[in-house]
Amino acid sequence: MTPRDPRRRPAARASRRALGAVLALLLAGATAGCDVQGLLPGAEPSRDATPAPFPDSSLTSVGAWLPGPEAGRAADGAEASSAAPGPSARESASPSAAPSSSRPASGEPSPSSAAPTGAAAPRDPEEAAAFAELAGLPDLTPLLVPSPEPAVLGPALDEALDLADGEMSAAVVDALTGEVLYDRDADEPAAPASAVKILTAIAALEVLGPEHRYTTSAVALPGHVGAKEVTHVVLDAGGDVLLGTGGNGEEASGRAGLGTLARRAADRLAEEGTTGTVTVRVDDTGYAGPRASPDWSPDIVTSGNASVVQPIATYGGRAWPSTATDRLNDPALYAAEVFRDRLAVHAARKGLDVVVDDGVERLALKGRGTELAGVESARVAEQVQYMLKASDNQVAEATGRNVALAEGGRGSFEGAAAAIERAVARLGVDTEGLRLVDASGLSGENRVTALQLTGALQAAATDPDLDTAATGLPVAGRDGTLEQRMVGTPAEGVVHAKTGTLSEVASLTGTVETGDGRQLLFSFIARDQPGVLTDARLAVDRGAVLLAECGCRRDE
Repeated sequence: MTPRDPRRRPAARASRRALGAVLALLLAGATAGCDVQGLLPGAEPSRDATPAPFPDSSLTSVGAWLPGPEAGRAADGAEASSAAPGPSARESASPSAAPSSSRPASGEPSPSSAAPTGAAAPRDPEEAAAFAELAGLPDLTPLLVPSPEPAVLGPALDEALDLADGEMSAAVVDALTGEVLYDRDADEPAAPASAVKILTAIAALEVLGPEHRYTTSAVALPGHVGAKEVTHVVLDAGGDVLLGTGGNGEEASGRAGLGTLARRAADRLAEEGTTGTVTVRVDDTGYAGPRASPDWSPDIVTSGNASVVQPIATYGGRAWPSTATDRLNDPALYAAEVFRDRLAVHAARKGLDVVVDDGVERLALKGRGTELAGVESARVAEQVQYMLKASDNQVAEATGRNVALAEGGRGSFEGAAAAIERAVARLGVDTEGLRLVDASGLSGENRVTALQLTGALQAAATDPDLDTAATGLPVAGRDGTLEQRMVGTPAEGVVHAKTGTLSEVASLTGTVETGDGRQLLFSFIARDQPGVLTDARLAVDRGAVLLAECGCRRDE
């Protein structure tokens, strides 16, 4: 398995995101006709509404806040936005505005919820879109859609997230401005279960790039079995654990087929005039360290939640392309056996004067041999989406190791965890208290805060290279691990979220469009549960449904 150089992302993107967030806050404040200083870093929240910072509604006044042409050139190329579409026609609920026991980020209701007292800012969606394009910023049009008011949202969510046992950590954040609308122990590190996969997805997209593909190769190597000369055909693992057993397929799982690889290898053996005995071997030495985490529950592998972690497997460590089938005990050796059978068939069809030996063993190439053929996986973006939708632990662990190797680290549990943490930190997420021990979330020793999860999602949702980590999440009532949840509720079709389940944890982290059409990010982590997770799952689902149906403003 050959490491690759990590993809280097332009630094201008981070600065453009930051500039976009500042201008988003300014426009949000102007729309409400209020002072936005309380939303800016290091400023105390404003207690009184003041006139809008823009004296008129023209884009010219907003343009005064832009940097000069040089800055515009540094941020060359406008980014597409994953923010919410325009206002929705769905009806919205009107929760009570009783005082909240949650604590908004500022400790006071958001300044953007104040009543207008000054001149209106740009409210025409076409003008807002034109301004954003001119500035090379994410689309700011969604800011014309009202955001929930913390004073109204808080008590409603307090009630929705109520638990009979255990504790709840929760954060709700405006996707475009980054304003924290709801904070309930949101900076308390907790085990978020499979929500860790969101961080793994973002790291893969950030380091490897969404278009990267893994290559699985067949390599010819002269050798001996006893005194007999043979040709070893070595299956060189390239980090793809979603190989198919037949020809190349259309889906992410099975895109690269061992049958296709065997046919291409047989063609090349024929061209080379190979004769005699051919043996099949597999080189799966690309990963390091234990193949099952010491931080996992002892039954994780035996229960089929994951197989031992290796850099090659079919269908996520399964013999068949269904997530309902059992995991394999040795995915790498199984892949080699499938390849051996397909190679024998194709060699016979081509009339090669070879005998493909029945035995399959491991053999480290160590840079030796001649490549016969290769097959490429689905793009990383597609594999990441598959991982998120199916909550596939095997794909998550392999992906984490592939990220570590791309950065020149070790393909181990520790190497993957460190690489993911670094990738998240590079995106500007505050990683204080963040501690990962795996890439799948199977360990109860992982520690992540709700605000770190929403912060990572915000970075993903505003960057076209990373947005699969947000758009690829399961959709409530439609697909993936949310297919049977929130069916027939306002959340169906508009909540995209990653589920998380451990023996004492139920979590839900993702994006939602409010009843007014505003895009929010949320993370709910119900922890210290007594073992039966029904109450906790219902609570996090209630929270998501509330966000989907709630405009949560005092004027409703």
